[in-house]
Amino acid sequence: MEFCRELDIPYVAYRPLDAGALARAHGPQAPLNWLLNYGPHIAPIPSTSKPRHLNEIVSAVQGGPA
Repeated sequence: MEFCRELDIPYVAYRPLDAGALARAHGPQAPLNWLLNYGPHIAPIPSTSKPRHLNEIVSAVQGGPA
């Protein structure tokens, strides 16, 4: 990610929540905020098959409660 930031290359973080493992351990807000605060070149692509989890992800990205 640092290399991409230095060269102004977008970094797409696929499955940034490690298939839910990070969300279960820390809630979705902590890992997504870490990525989003790393730089504007980061584009996390979290995925889910459950509407409840989608709401948690959207809320985390918007800065709301997880």
